[in-house]
Amino acid sequence: MGSAHLRESTSGILVLIHAIYILVYSIAIPVMRVFALLGNKKFKALFEIHNSSSPPPLPKSKYAWFHCASLGEYEQAAPVIEAYIAAHSSTPILLTLFSPSGYIPLRDTPPSWIRPEDHITALPFDTPRRVAKFLSSFNSQAKFFAASKYDIWPTLIRSLNKKSIPTNVFAAHITEDSQVVRSSYLKWIWAQLSGIYTQGQDSTDTLSIAGLSSTPLGDPRVDRVLNLASSSTSPAGLTEWKADSHLTVAGSTWRQEEVSLATLPWSSTNKLIVAPHDISPPNIHRVLNLFNATSPTASLLSEGNISTPVIIVDSMGQLTSIYTLADLAIVGGGFGNGIHNILEPAANGINVMTGPNVDRFREASILSTEGVLTIVPEANRFATVVWDSISKPKPQSTWLDSQKGSAIKIASTLP
Repeated sequence: MGSAHLRESTSGILVLIHAIYILVYSIAIPVMRVFALLGNKKFKALFEIHNSSSPPPLPKSKYAWFHCASLGEYEQAAPVIEAYIAAHSSTPILLTLFSPSGYIPLRDTPPSWIRPEDHITALPFDTPRRVAKFLSSFNSQAKFFAASKYDIWPTLIRSLNKKSIPTNVFAAHITEDSQVVRSSYLKWIWAQLSGIYTQGQDSTDTLSIAGLSSTPLGDPRVDRVLNLASSSTSPAGLTEWKADSHLTVAGSTWRQEEVSLATLPWSSTNKLIVAPHDISPPNIHRVLNLFNATSPTASLLSEGNISTPVIIVDSMGQLTSIYTLADLAIVGGGFGNGIHNILEPAANGINVMTGPNVDRFREASILSTEGVLTIVPEANRFATVVWDSISKPKPQSTWLDSQKGSAIKIASTLP
């Protein structure tokens, strides 16, 4: 009797916390709107996508609803969506995204799987009124809701559960310091999910300790990058430019990597392609000047003058195809807030290097253990390690092979 009373009391407290969450969130929205009006670019873009995106129309049959926070999470969701369409060709897809950095690229360049009956839109702000309005636009006609990795919104989940719509999260990566296991409120919300599918046994074990049941089904991003690696073709002219030389490709670079690479003696036998994270004209001009400070070593890819030993990529969307030519890859961000995508170059069977800020990335630890990824602890040692690694033999990743088919496994668990 005492235990039942305690559970009831605990549940009551969590319901109260949820009410406080709704109140705080509702207050935050007009505050964000004020900041947007005052020129905050992040909040301005957020309200713009909510104002411009169209709600889902009523489908002929129930939607398969996938949700991603942003573009990175979509990279995980895309192979799952494609696998689901292959198994359920008559089911329309509803894809929602929360961040402008995810919604805008997919709006402007629709994915290859999109069909007339499918719909891409922005997820509403997580208040009862906005969620109810969103669901009413398509009369809550959804077979299920499945979020990629972690983007679980409490009000939405509770609303879907009340309508008996199964709620899932896949490709979840949960560490011991994750708020999902440290916050009683978030544990309560995640416990209401119909299915939790993790990237690996480590995440499942962590969730189990917190009292949450889950199933390890792998990381579907691996399916995506392996498919891209096998189907991508390099930009015109670069294959001939590379010829028999050794090619290092530095992707999504920041200043720390660029400064280090500019000190090395690139030549006709050891060539370099740099794809900066920031491709704004001022930054591209800075990177070009950095490499040409002592001699005309570098040129821009867009200029078509691919005769210099260093090429600067000054447009988006080409890095994936360029990795197919690489003998060594450098991934930026490791000396800053965190690394960019290391799976894309690893999928091409080459050595990968980055800085030390990799703690949030499960694949970094695994690929480092396998010898695929080299983590350089200090920026002032980066150039030396790069030059010493140019002749390093190509690695073999058994983990990448073990992750094949994750997308099909995840899709098969969904209704």
